[in-house]
Amino acid sequence: MAKDIGIDLGTSTTNIFIKDRGIVLSEPSVVAVNTNTGKPIAVGTAAERMIGRTPPSISTVRPVRKGAIADFETAEFMLRYFLAKACGLSINFGSTRMILSVPTKISEVEQLAVLEAAKSSCRKPAKAVPRLIEEPLASAIGADLPLTAENAEGSMIVDVGGGTTEVAVISMGSIIVGDSVTVGGEDFDAQVVNYMRNEHNLLIGEETAETVKIKAGCVFPQMQEKYIDVYGRDMITGLPGNVRVQSSELIEPFRDPAIQIVECVKSVLDGLPPEISADIVRNGITMAGGGSLLAGLPEFLRTETNVPVKVADGAQYCTAEGIGRCLSDLSLRQLLNAGRSA
Repeated sequence: MAKDIGIDLGTSTTNIFIKDRGIVLSEPSVVAVNTNTGKPIAVGTAAERMIGRTPPSISTVRPVRKGAIADFETAEFMLRYFLAKACGLSINFGSTRMILSVPTKISEVEQLAVLEAAKSSCRKPAKAVPRLIEEPLASAIGADLPLTAENAEGSMIVDVGGGTTEVAVISMGSIIVGDSVTVGGEDFDAQVVNYMRNEHNLLIGEETAETVKIKAGCVFPQMQEKYIDVYGRDMITGLPGNVRVQSSELIEPFRDPAIQIVECVKSVLDGLPPEISADIVRNGITMAGGGSLLAGLPEFLRTETNVPVKVADGAQYCTAEGIGRCLSDLSLRQLLNAGRSA
């Protein structure tokens, strides 16, 4: 019996969708490796908990960087682990039809790497049939934007992921104009790290930076100030220390990555035919991806473009949900990038 699987292989998180079951797995795209043997010892959530806490004999690796596979063997192992966890023994039986999302600017070599990693991660690679779909198209499907050939109006999606932001205007099931920038949630995390070091003489790790971003991060002034106690190592004394940070402090350090996202959106808007531009003004911009949940980012985008902006329901899962719908809907599968089977 065939198994239909959708995979959103992200820089920060991997989501797996199984036909008739929905999203069955959502875990960090992280692998912990024993540096002495080169063998992985933990994957996903368990590996993420080790970041910044490992002895010299263990390193944590993100095999997907900026939307592309940076470490093929580790990515293959991670995918195999996630598929086994999501599907159980059923991954061994019958053929496996797979759809994977990829960035719009991914090269042909990088496409082949994704396809090969997907096939190799199955117990029966010869029976695996992976195909690719452009990430913003999958996100638009998951966000319920009108994409059928019967609907000629343009829709705009801005998908802010962990390592990249994908921007596309779609009409009649095709991307009319699209662009991407290698800026995402991880860049906002890096800004938190830099800010705490430069302004508060406090060294913090990735996990702490992400927590600060989620709980107190802000790109645009908010009605209510948020506060968070940040713990790390004091650079002056060398001892453990902590500082209370308020959300308004982070507006300025977050401005640079936010502006890069806005400039990408503006470049896409600038290349639109007049009628499609009118559609976008009427219908607005839809944001998806986990990064779109950063406080103030939709407001900042609306202010800079003068176009209405909304965040899709379940924004962080839009890509996976869109892939899942392609598994069930024959008309949507026609939108797939055939890629090339590896």
